[in-house]
Amino acid sequence: MAMKPDNPLQVGQWQYLPEQDKLVQFDANGKIAVTADLDNLSQKVANYFIANAGRLITKDELLADVWGIRDVSDGRVTRVIRVLRVALGDDTREPRYIETIPKRGYRFIAPVSAVVVQEIPPEETDTDSDQPQQNVPSSTSKRLLWLAMAFLVTLAGVSWLFWPDTMPDSAEQAIPLLRYTPITSLDGLEFYHNVSEDERYLVYSYASPENENVTVLMLEDLQEHRRIQITEDSYSSFGAAFSPDGRYIAYHRADTNGDCTIRLSLFDKKEFAVVSDNVLTTCGKNSPSSRVEWSPDAKYVIYPTMNANRKMVLMMKPVQGGAAEQLTTPPPSSFGDYAARFSFEGSKLVFLRGAGSHAQLWLLDIASRELKLLLNVTGTLPGNVGWSPDDRFVLYPSAPTIISKVDVETGVTAVVAYSDVSTEEIQTLKSGQFYATVGNFAHTNVKEVSNALVSDDNVNNVVFSSNRNESHAEANPIAGGPVAVVSRRSGLPQVWLFYDNGEQRQITFFEQNMRIRSIVFSPNGKQLILQLHNELWLLSVTGELVKIPQSNEVTVSFPVWSKTGEYVYFSESFNGRWQISRYNVAEKQLDATPFAFDQEFYIESYDGMYSFWRDGISKKFYVKWNDSGLVEEVPITFTGYQLWSQFKLKSDGVYFTYLLDDIYYQLKFYNFKTKKLLDVLDEQVLTHSRFSVSADEKRLYLLESVRGDLDIAKLQVP
Repeated sequence: MAMKPDNPLQVGQWQYLPEQDKLVQFDANGKIAVTADLDNLSQKVANYFIANAGRLITKDELLADVWGIRDVSDGRVTRVIRVLRVALGDDTREPRYIETIPKRGYRFIAPVSAVVVQEIPPEETDTDSDQPQQNVPSSTSKRLLWLAMAFLVTLAGVSWLFWPDTMPDSAEQAIPLLRYTPITSLDGLEFYHNVSEDERYLVYSYASPENENVTVLMLEDLQEHRRIQITEDSYSSFGAAFSPDGRYIAYHRADTNGDCTIRLSLFDKKEFAVVSDNVLTTCGKNSPSSRVEWSPDAKYVIYPTMNANRKMVLMMKPVQGGAAEQLTTPPPSSFGDYAARFSFEGSKLVFLRGAGSHAQLWLLDIASRELKLLLNVTGTLPGNVGWSPDDRFVLYPSAPTIISKVDVETGVTAVVAYSDVSTEEIQTLKSGQFYATVGNFAHTNVKEVSNALVSDDNVNNVVFSSNRNESHAEANPIAGGPVAVVSRRSGLPQVWLFYDNGEQRQITFFEQNMRIRSIVFSPNGKQLILQLHNELWLLSVTGELVKIPQSNEVTVSFPVWSKTGEYVYFSESFNGRWQISRYNVAEKQLDATPFAFDQEFYIESYDGMYSFWRDGISKKFYVKWNDSGLVEEVPITFTGYQLWSQFKLKSDGVYFTYLLDDIYYQLKFYNFKTKKLLDVLDEQVLTHSRFSVSADEKRLYLLESVRGDLDIAKLQVP
């Protein structure tokens, strides 16, 4: 039987590239926008299906022809089929790629056709600047030409990433598609990696499936392929980094009681063992995990710590003794600074700053302590960044599978490479080698559960799940109306509507990786507020998009509808203080002056009974009853390190998520009439703050994380 196609093929919404052995999707410019996230075995099974499209294939046949074995459990086939459906965005209820034939096997039902080279038409210019980029048909010939160029450029190797931008326009190079080669392959999560400067040793944090709530430090000899565990599992260890000479490993230790220390381990290379481990300094109680960094002269260690205002700040500690110096002071609207990286020459420090709905890249001059904003990163939240060998550029992940660079002098950005798998953490070395943590920290499902406060039903089901990558579910405020879900089933995050009769309908068609931060139904259930990165849009259930005007200089959050749907309210962080702005939907006009000052958010109940807000200065919550005008303080309190939550107003009170510790939440309800605070799910712990409540309050939609798999990898050099 045929095992692998030899020529480029159109496979449903994907194209198969034989030279890359990958399934990809292209954007309107003929560039690869999405790569199917398949391991080697899953790709082989996909190839077998494509080569035998339309024919019934039994599990025994797959085991014999792909695995090369027989007489074993067919559970391994089921697992790979599930992976394929996830990667391709298929749905078992309405399959478009893999049809299950009960008790017999599978049939690949997507249309498969040869890709024909055609003459390249003149390029068109997109003049619609007031719409997010949606899918536009592109010519097959343009895609093939781009692929040929990308393949040739890829042969030049990873050093292409760091070429200066000095070539004339006529000699511009195509952006290559580069593949990662795994150098670790443990089950579970390998992350916060650091490779020694001689590229001999690797240290990283590891959370195993058996003990995923604790991370230990693993040390590997990349030449002799030895691996040891160098910290205990009675505490967690994060962000390890080798000293420039490779003698020491600095890392962040988090004890179970919340104590935080930065430690130095002495590494004996000859014995391949850690021979001592001592405290360098303490860090703030319950400081979130992040990376530690050495100065190139090995005299200082940079580390993040939680300050008294519950913000992450960067500290610089002399290794040989002396007080630590605070290097950064993030604004009140930020959750803080992390992931600092010295330039190779050592005079500059780049770091990441969490800025509400996005991340920022900042540059610090070590000598003058002068700070400079390099870039707002809106496509993703990078976990780490790196420098080019000449210190001219900072490299960063600008989307899950895109590596970009920013010129530290001019601030000009450019995409330098596409990658075959998703990554958020990178490390660059002076040699030009490029390492990354690849994979997914977790997959997300939407669960529908009973609300025990209202219903006696025992409902607890995964819903709207096609590829375990649903990130939002917003219940309709009108009984019987569709539920809005953000799903990656078609490759990129898109908004889908799910109806009670089983109908499913995609209503956005973004061709770029849009970070959808929130979706909120209007009171009549016919429109949604959609927050894309730091922008607000109105999305009708028929798919029409209208942008809400706003300043690009402020951070926006908490978009909500007024009780009648006449207005949209949203929070803006202006000069470090929150204010509420109001947009008139019918007139398409933003109010000239803020609706309210020093409020973190403002919400009106759809029944018109009351409004609810949080004061930006005192951090207290208030409710105002519209019939009497009475304002009451609401006794809701958050832990000091809870940065944000989600709130859903109903007739009797407010549902909200309460942070227990770094990643775990509880769903609570405060009843305005009885003045009681209740646990909605009987102390059940959640791993996401997002949730939604059905119109009758009998059903809750929650996000459930399923632990993924992360590996350390380096870019493949042909």
